[in-house]
Amino acid sequence: MVFRAFLTQNVAVGSAFGAFGVTVLPLQEQFGASRGAATLALALCVLAMGLAGPIIGSMIARIGLRWTMMGGAILSSAGYALLAAAPDMTSVLLLYALPIGLGTAMLGSFPSSVLASNWNPHNPGPALGITNMPLFVALLPMVGLALIHDHGLASFYLTLSALHLLLLPVIHGVSDGPEAIGEVATDSHGHVAYEMPSVRAVLGRPAFWAMTIGAGYLSAAGIMGVSHLVAFAIERGVAASPAALLLSIMGSASILGSLLSGVLCGRIGAARTLTLMSGGVCASWIILLSTTAYLPMAVAALLIGMSGAGVFPAVNMLAGRLFGRHSLPRVIGLFGLATLPLTFGFPPLAGVLRDAAGSYGPVVWIVIGASAMVAILFLIMRRAAPIGAIIDDAARPNLSCAG
Repeated sequence: MVFRAFLTQNVAVGSAFGAFGVTVLPLQEQFGASRGAATLALALCVLAMGLAGPIIGSMIARIGLRWTMMGGAILSSAGYALLAAAPDMTSVLLLYALPIGLGTAMLGSFPSSVLASNWNPHNPGPALGITNMPLFVALLPMVGLALIHDHGLASFYLTLSALHLLLLPVIHGVSDGPEAIGEVATDSHGHVAYEMPSVRAVLGRPAFWAMTIGAGYLSAAGIMGVSHLVAFAIERGVAASPAALLLSIMGSASILGSLLSGVLCGRIGAARTLTLMSGGVCASWIILLSTTAYLPMAVAALLIGMSGAGVFPAVNMLAGRLFGRHSLPRVIGLFGLATLPLTFGFPPLAGVLRDAAGSYGPVVWIVIGASAMVAILFLIMRRAAPIGAIIDDAARPNLSCAG
């Protein structure tokens, strides 16, 4: 099941995020669009994913992971196939927002992490780390460059569509958890429905908002790093090619960061792991601001990549401890929606602040100060007792709505 979760997460997230970078220039050339319009497509995809979070959580609770993920694969496959025949840039933006954004939410990190957690209830950390390793984020850009160069943009989109269809047999073998194969009664699809905490119960807990603000900031800081690291390095006097290499270092480090996060969560707990990540973000930008030597800057890029990639596995672990494992679909769905202002708004705001200040210095100091405060926040949260509306040992299956 962890391997199935790894494949589904990688195809969904790799196609939406990893593959997007190599399509920006071809989209501009094909439709005569501006750079802003071309890059808006991914922003709309992120927006749709965040808005869909609570809906996806309810779908997982009602119809189970298998059919939620199956629907996501079909939606995304249709979206990429339609992109291959898109007549204008407006159609591209709509397709990224709706079938692709919604399909990625139904198939990607959120449901895949729930699957991995369900099958490793006693120590889900390593399973979550493996599941969220962004291998295809690194591989698909290289595949995309070759395909677009030799066969055109449409062929690359059709390849992404086919990848999602190839997932269907993999997803068909998904079962919600060990309970679904013998411990309790299930429906005909191997799904058992558990009582979920209400939206009001989750949103009324201070620990939810502390987790959301802290982890949402770390995710936004990671996206800000992807968006601005090259420009920051060039401003500091680094040539364009070495500056671009820093971004590659950061992307490669994310694979190790996800796995390391899972291991650390299992050993020292999710809150302490998030404290270390916050410290890593803080230290990395201090290094970047204090030197123009390339080797320390490369080490800082490595830290940023590792810290950003480990956030989602750690959040799953922390939410499971605080609210109970069977509450994850509801809690993580609301988490995605609640963090949207940070993840969607902070990266462009950083650009606005940089333009207003004339340099990245004030922006970086804001990042450093906020990272230090988030580290303190998670250090305090390590003592938070489970406050769940549903605690695993007391969770009882709601067999009446299992269908």
